Amino acid sequence: MTVAERLRELGAYRGLVRSLTVRDLKLKYRRSLLGAAWSVLNPLLMMAIYFAIFNLVLHVFTLRDYWAYVLGGLVAWLFFANALGSAVTSLVSNPGLITKVYFPVESLPIATVLSAGVNFLVSLLVLIVVVAVAGLPIGGSLVLLPVVVAAQVAFTVGLAVLLAALTVYLRDLEHLVGIFLTALFYLTPVLYPLQLAGRHAIWLELNPMTWFLECYHAILYRGEWPDPAFLGLSIAVAMVSLAGGYLLFLRLRARLPEEL
Repeated sequence: MTVAERLRELGAYRGLVRSLTVRDLKLKYRRSLLGAAWSVLNPLLMMAIYFAIFNLVLHVFTLRDYWAYVLGGLVAWLFFANALGSAVTSLVSNPGLITKVYFPVESLPIATVLSAGVNFLVSLLVLIVVVAVAGLPIGGSLVLLPVVVAAQVAFTVGLAVLLAALTVYLRDLEHLVGIFLTALFYLTPVLYPLQLAGRHAIWLELNPMTWFLECYHAILYRGEWPDPAFLGLSIAVAMVSLAGGYLLFLRLRARLPEEL
């Protein structure tokens, strides 16, 4: 089956992807008193902790409205980390479904990313309202926010389908991805401005998540147009990740039922 035929098949099963996305959302908040409110409370609570430690106690960062800077970074980062962390086990945790029923198995990691994306969009909307109420600048650059969001979702989907398939063959990846995400968090300007990295900033700029975070900070924190280089790199890496990740997934797909 060609790539085009695979994509048409995936499109034909879009109802399944939608159902799996809803299922993931329901399972995540099952028996939770606050339910979907955690998609907003989680970044808010984390922001409060980091703000208290780095701004009020240690006085490491004294940026204007540092809380808004941290909150914008956390909302984008948590989507990426939660989506990837869940997607990596989306195939190995459903062996019975994959081996007994035929369907595009990439639907599982894609649905995982989309369910995290729903929480991400809710958090973003709340963030925009909070920023506006706080009097932070919101400029015309806000029109580019959907472009950055779409690019990050595509980037995450490409990594998710590839890592989900690789984990079937190498179960240690589940743990390695968690360690990698922890390290990457501190190598991404979520809590600190890129400029404060000084001469080391050049190395942080090699991190694709830096490109996305710099775009979010420009739009939601400074009310400015994002750096064209960062925006262009974000879109480019999203297309490479989505196409490359899916093509590599298709090469691994044939033996997935046997390995499970």
